[in-house]
Amino acid sequence: MNDSRVLRTAAAIAASLFLASAGPAGAQAGSSGSVDALLGASRTALGIGALPKIQTLHQRGTAVLVGVNGTADSWTDLRTGAYAQYADAGPVGGGQGYDGTHAWNEDASGVVWDEGGRAALYAAIDAVYMNRYLLWTPDHGGAMVTSLGQKNDAGRRYDALQITAKGSLPFELWLDATTHLPARTIVAIATSTTTTTYGDYRNVDGLRVPFSQTSDTDGNASTFAGASAVVNDPGASAALQRPLKHVSDFTLPSGTTTIPFELVDNHVALPVTIDGKGPFRFLFDTGGQNIVDADVAKQLGLGAAGGAAGSGVGAATEAIQFATVDALGVGGATLRKQTFAVAPVHAGFGMSSGKPVDGLIGFEVLARFVTTFDYGTNTVVLRTPDAAKPVTQGKTIPFAFNGGHPMVDCAIGGYAGSCVLDTGSRIGLTVLTPFLAAHPSIVPSNVTAVGANGFGVGGAALGRLGRTTLQLAGYTIPEVITDLSAQTKGAFADPYYAGNVGAGVLKRFEVTFDYAHQTVAFVPDAGFAAHDTYDRSGAFLVTQGGKIIVADVRPGTPAAAAGLMRGDVLAAVDGHDGGTLGLAAVRDLLRGAPGSAVSLHVVAKDGTARDVSLTLRDYV
Repeated sequence: MNDSRVLRTAAAIAASLFLASAGPAGAQAGSSGSVDALLGASRTALGIGALPKIQTLHQRGTAVLVGVNGTADSWTDLRTGAYAQYADAGPVGGGQGYDGTHAWNEDASGVVWDEGGRAALYAAIDAVYMNRYLLWTPDHGGAMVTSLGQKNDAGRRYDALQITAKGSLPFELWLDATTHLPARTIVAIATSTTTTTYGDYRNVDGLRVPFSQTSDTDGNASTFAGASAVVNDPGASAALQRPLKHVSDFTLPSGTTTIPFELVDNHVALPVTIDGKGPFRFLFDTGGQNIVDADVAKQLGLGAAGGAAGSGVGAATEAIQFATVDALGVGGATLRKQTFAVAPVHAGFGMSSGKPVDGLIGFEVLARFVTTFDYGTNTVVLRTPDAAKPVTQGKTIPFAFNGGHPMVDCAIGGYAGSCVLDTGSRIGLTVLTPFLAAHPSIVPSNVTAVGANGFGVGGAALGRLGRTTLQLAGYTIPEVITDLSAQTKGAFADPYYAGNVGAGVLKRFEVTFDYAHQTVAFVPDAGFAAHDTYDRSGAFLVTQGGKIIVADVRPGTPAAAAGLMRGDVLAAVDGHDGGTLGLAAVRDLLRGAPGSAVSLHVVAKDGTARDVSLTLRDYV
C-alpha cells in the first residue's frame, strides 16, 4: 500500500488561479428559456460584444498561494482558448497551461511535463470552453446548460447553472442575480473539488474582466489580485507556447551513480544528505515528491513557509508547509535549491514503514535523471540523460503523467485500464474503488474482510485482500496479492484509473524510468516467477513511542482468532522485547512458515497484560 503519496504538489497548488476547469457529475440535457434569458443579461453585463476586437488578454497581479506571497501572470487566447498561467511564489511557484495540444505543468525549478490523465483532459476542455466565452454564444458552444435555480450565500442571491461542455464533465457557474456577472464556479474532478469566486470586475476595452479571484481546492487556498490587464499584447504568441524545460540545478560529475538501498517492507530506503548533513533515511517513491519531516527540517534550520493540506491514500489530509533545500545529495548526484514539502513524516507514514524514515524523494529526482531500480541487487542507479543508454532487454513502454505520477496501460483480471507505477507502495497491486465497482468479478471468492492494507498521508487505507492476475508491459503475473480498495476518499477513490502497481510487483523486475522521454523499461529478474506471499497474522502493526502497536485486526485471520485488539502493545515477541526488536523484525516473524506459533506478551489499552499464542497461516 502506498505509504507516501501526496497528490497536491507545490506546482499543482500554484496552478488554479484563473477562470476554467471541470466539474461534478449528473448533467441534465437541454436549455430553457429562463437559461437563455439569464445568459442574455449576463452577455450584456460582460460586454461580450467587445470580443471581435480582442484576441488575447494578459493579466498581471499579486498572488497568495497557500500562504506564500508572490506575483502572477495569466495569458489567454480568447479565440482558441489556449492559456498559460505563471506564479512566482518561491517554493510553491510554477505554471500550467494548454497550448492547443498539450496540457502542461511547470514547477518552480523549471521542470516541465505534460499531463496525460483524464482529469487534466477535462480541465483543459473546460478551460478552452470558458476562455472562448462559448457559453454566451447562441448554441452555448454545443454544451448542455441547465438551470439549478437560485442560490443564496452570505445574504447574496445567485442564478446557478450546470454546464457540460462536449467531452467533459458538468460544473456549476453562479451568476450574481443583481449584476448578472459570473461570481463563482464549483468544479469537481476525480476526488478534488475547487470553488473559485470572482469579483472586482473592470472594463478592459469594453469587456468586463474580474480582477479578483480566490480558489479553494480541498482546503488549499489561492488568491489573485489583478494590477493590470492588456489586450492583444504583442508578447502573447510566445507566452502561450508550452515552455521548454530549463533545468540546470543538478550535477553528477561521473554521469552515473549507484546507490545501495535497503528494501524495508518493500520500500526502497536509501541514504541522502541535506545541505551537507546526514545521512538521513529517505524513501524513493515514484508516487511521491520531495518531503522532509518537520522535526528534521527544524533540526536543519530550514525555514518553512505557507500552509497547505496534503492528500494521499487515506481519507484525511495532513498540514504541510514548504522549504527550500540548498543541496540534496543522492549518491554522487547533487540537486540544488530544491523545494521540499515539510510534513509530519515521523508521526505519519514513517510509523508504519518498519524502520525510521526522515522523508522522501520522488518526482524531482526522477525528472532529472534516468533512474533504474534494480531490486535484484538492491541498488538504485542514476544516470544523466547524456550518459544513459537505451535498455535493450525486456520490454520498454511509454507512460503518461497522471498528477506527476507515471501511468501505463494494464489489465487487471482481464479488464483493460491504466495503472500508476508506485515504488512507494508495499503491496503488489491496489484496485481502485470505482474500477472495482465497475468490474466486480475481479473479486475472488475467497476474498478477506475489510482491514487496513496500508498507512500513508491521510491515514489508513482500507480494503479487502485477494489474488488476481495483472498484465503489464506484455508480461502476465498471476496470483498477485491485491488490495481491493474500500476507500471512498483519497487517491484510491479516483475514478480515472484502474490500479496502483507497487513494489510487490515491481521487485520482479529491473525497472528503468526515463522521465524526459516518458518511457519505462521492465527487465525480469531472478524473482520474476516467485509466488507472492504476505503477512500471515492479520494484524496491521505500527510503531509509536518505541512501542509496537496493533493498529488494526482483520476479521477471520489468526490475529482475530488469538484475540488481539486495536491498541494492544506487543511488549514481547517470542521472548524478546518488542520495541528492541523493531517493527521490521516483528513483521518478518509474522511472515513465518504457516503453522508456526509466535508467542506474544500483550499489554492492552487499559494496562492489563496477557500472553497470546498466534498460529500463523495464509489467509489470502
